[in-house]
Amino acid sequence: MPARNMKKNRGRANFYKHGDNNIIDDRTGFKIKASSSRKEWNGFVVAGNQWEARQPQDLLRGFPDRQAAAINRPGNPDTFIEITDVTADDL
Repeated sequence: MPARNMKKNRGRANFYKHGDNNIIDDRTGFKIKASSSRKEWNGFVVAGNQWEARQPQDLLRGFPDRQAAAINRPGNPDTFIEITDVTADDL
């Protein structure tokens, strides 16, 4: 079979489209048309079928958890007793 009759596998972006250029997909590394690409939240430019939305949990903000008691009073000082302070009549 002559070489001139063989068709080359040119890929999906190897064609001319007026006003459109080829770019490289950041996720897959394949050549795509710029009109079929989308930009993700992290700055990657990917094909439309590879595009992923940002996880909604990334946008949540925490709130402070106040664990201090509402009424705070100091405790009583410790009282220690000696053996001689307790008699049999105290029991």
